[in-house]
Amino acid sequence: MYNYNFKTNNETIIKEATNINIKFNNSYYLTNFILTEKNLLVFYDINKGNPIWGSGTQPLPEFYLLFSIPTNNINYKIMKNNLYILLNNQIINCYNFNLENFLK
Repeated sequence: MYNYNFKTNNETIIKEATNINIKFNNSYYLTNFILTEKNLLVFYDINKGNPIWGSGTQPLPEFYLLFSIPTNNINYKIMKNNLYILLNNQIINCYNFNLENFLK
């Protein structure tokens, strides 16, 4: 479940892409990209890799917002088959993801 209030923000999910590997703030995340009418939302599962997994149980996914970009303000480059999103003077490296197709 996504920890984001779509109703308050007057948004609905248009598209979803799962298991997108990214590097953000010198950390690696396995993320889900959500496209709404207003924003590109990037979520990560805070329970992924939780030590409780080794005990034979698996916690339910709990997706928290990592960052959000207004759809009319997405700044990105594609170099050497990698997508680089520029956000607030930071570079987010997205591995094996075609943002142009996703935004169509």
